[in-house]
Amino acid sequence: MVPRSDGKELRHNPRHNELWTGHSLQGLATVAARPRRELPGTELLGERFEKWGVRPDDPGANDVRGRLARIQLSVGDQFWFLETAERIAEAEKAKAAWNPKAKAAQYLDLCKIVTAAARLSKEISEVFPPPWTEERARMGLLVAELAAFIEGTLAATMVVNKNAAVSLASATVRTMKEHRKPKSRVYWELLQDLIWLASGKTAGRMSERSVRRYVEDQRMSRSPGRDYWRRNFKLIQEAVRLNPLQKPASPKLIHDPRGGPPQPVDGGASRGQRNAIEAFTEIARLYLEASDPPNSSRGRRP
Repeated sequence: MVPRSDGKELRHNPRHNELWTGHSLQGLATVAARPRRELPGTELLGERFEKWGVRPDDPGANDVRGRLARIQLSVGDQFWFLETAERIAEAEKAKAAWNPKAKAAQYLDLCKIVTAAARLSKEISEVFPPPWTEERARMGLLVAELAAFIEGTLAATMVVNKNAAVSLASATVRTMKEHRKPKSRVYWELLQDLIWLASGKTAGRMSERSVRRYVEDQRMSRSPGRDYWRRNFKLIQEAVRLNPLQKPASPKLIHDPRGGPPQPVDGGASRGQRNAIEAFTEIARLYLEASDPPNSSRGRRP
């Protein structure tokens, strides 16, 4: 109630109090939680910023948003522009983690350990030949773990991930250019800033020259352990084949006991074996990323 000049009281309009009711506060929160309406020409930007962990109020993000809005790219061109930035950022991250000269000793250490594991697995199979069942079941588990260690370390010491990231980035840049109209401008300076944002600002901005180089075919890296693996590949292959948990590939079908349709018998490692391979891969990668591993054989020759 509000007193009037004549002494009477005036009732509040119920709408005057709406902002202070629970329902109204909830409505305001809902409005605040709605995604930001992007400017024309930046429709796909907000989703990418969220994926990259870029805050909407980031000064660099606001600058990029304004510049992208001014050039008015189509949604298709926006997609390839943002995808290019993301792929290059991933490739640069993979390249930064790849330092074969500094890690050559670690690679060689792992190669020698894997070769020793392969020899041990072969010797076990000669002394205690399969099948490893009943009282020899533990022997089979040991051979399976050795095989998982061999496969995991082999995967960690190869450069498939790095080469794949670089190749994909190069292919994406070329695709982005192909989708642009003939003689239309490629905004390399804007792409530089997008790459910086896509990397989480963990690295410095790339030069325009470095970005343009991705248009060309990229040179693939070689693992420091490549020659060692080649010399001992037959031994390693035999050790992996001894793995008792490998399921043989078969064209036959097995019937689901629950009455479902018959399923093909898959080949390859079991689920547990795949998990073990992934675990050993991660362990090997952590070893390779260590700055100064213990008992390093730095300087020794294979």
